[in-house]
Amino acid sequence: MTAKAGRLSTVQEDLLKLVQDIPREQMQQYIDRYIGSLLTVEGYDPELLQTLETYATCNGHINEMSSRLYIHRNTAAYRLEKLERIIGIPLKETENLLLLNLVFLFRRLIDAEKAKVSGNCLLTLDYRSRYHTS
Repeated sequence: MTAKAGRLSTVQEDLLKLVQDIPREQMQQYIDRYIGSLLTVEGYDPELLQTLETYATCNGHINEMSSRLYIHRNTAAYRLEKLERIIGIPLKETENLLLLNLVFLFRRLIDAEKAKVSGNCLLTLDYRSRYHTS
């Protein structure tokens, strides 16, 4: 699912076509169920959220994830252990990584629709730009 900056990969375009007809309420239920604990005000940690999305995007390859995030492999492993405790699902299982990729796709789609309503029509599929804090 590699995309060049500002563009969707072919796989991402196909996935978007597949999920367009899923009711947004159902998408939000999946977001809340699987990453909702990371999105609450008291639980919000942009580093953990970015780590989880990057890990899922890297298909569970911890070395690739640590390289993309510019963190040590041991730091990445610690964060993943913490994430497993928080969200309650084993992150090494392929089906869970697929599920998380879908959840993050749902989140991007819903965020893009909210931005479109407010006048900013950009669908951000580059997970790195989503977590920058000022």
